[in-house]
Amino acid sequence: MALKDILESTKKPHRVTFEKEAMTKEYGKFVAQPFEKGYAVTIGNALRRALLSSIPGYAVSTIKIEGVSNEYENIKGVKEDTAMIILNLKRAVVRLTDGLDTKMVHIKKEGPGTFTTGDIAAADSSVEVFNKDHVIATLSEGGKIVMDLQIDSGYGYVPSEMNEQLVQEIGAVAIDAMYSPIRRVKLNVEDIRVGQRTDYGKLTLEVETNGTISPDKAVSWAAKILRNNLFAFLHIEEADDESGSEDGSQEESALDRLKDVHIEEVEFSIRTANFLNNNDLKTLDRVAMKTDSDLERMIGANEMIIQEIKEKLAEYNATLGMR
Repeated sequence: MALKDILESTKKPHRVTFEKEAMTKEYGKFVAQPFEKGYAVTIGNALRRALLSSIPGYAVSTIKIEGVSNEYENIKGVKEDTAMIILNLKRAVVRLTDGLDTKMVHIKKEGPGTFTTGDIAAADSSVEVFNKDHVIATLSEGGKIVMDLQIDSGYGYVPSEMNEQLVQEIGAVAIDAMYSPIRRVKLNVEDIRVGQRTDYGKLTLEVETNGTISPDKAVSWAAKILRNNLFAFLHIEEADDESGSEDGSQEESALDRLKDVHIEEVEFSIRTANFLNNNDLKTLDRVAMKTDSDLERMIGANEMIIQEIKEKLAEYNATLGMR
């Protein structure tokens, strides 16, 4: 049987449906059917894994409080100790605008009153806060907090030791950060009837986010990430190619394959993705045709970005300077 016939005869979902009445900025329930036997659980688990590990988000990564040298010190006129303030900051749900992937925010708050996450947004217009009423500290008369917060982009959970490389100010302390905007993913697989067969699969996926990304967008991103990882399997090549093909034709073929790979489908860091988009490099073939020197002359280029680009191209058996 030809591959075309196999693909046409295989049952697969043609679209994903959702419950419109139940859809919110933080919750979505998605249903896909029918799947061939075993495919629903395989695809469901893969999507769940991608959602929980590979969707980028933002979090407070470092903190510097004026007059405080360690997390065990108390601040005069502030009810919470420094350790509790840091814990409350970890729960701030934030997002940076204008394509930023890092931002230092200076905050000064005087009592009496409460210092909430809403004060972070008030201090800098490039910061969006999604739980503005979340209390960080309670100040009495005469109490004052002056601090610098660094907000960064990232993936998943990152312990404080790994965030130390992000510290930009002397005296700042790195903290644990939960960058992932995905709070919960629940999947359910059940058998359904199609014609005379009763072993087709129905996949139900429930996704809960922190509001910085919509559930439907998160699922779409996860699917693109999986597609990106499967791309190489469409063009399997021998490790040592002795076919005698000319290098030029092989390179041309590689570039052709990269034309359909858009930047948003590749797991670039937000910093590198913004660099590529800002320089109108929307697909991987356009990136691969650039040389090191070409990239170095572009706005926003640095050594870390160029190195990441090289590493991602290598995953596609490509390099810079292809023609």
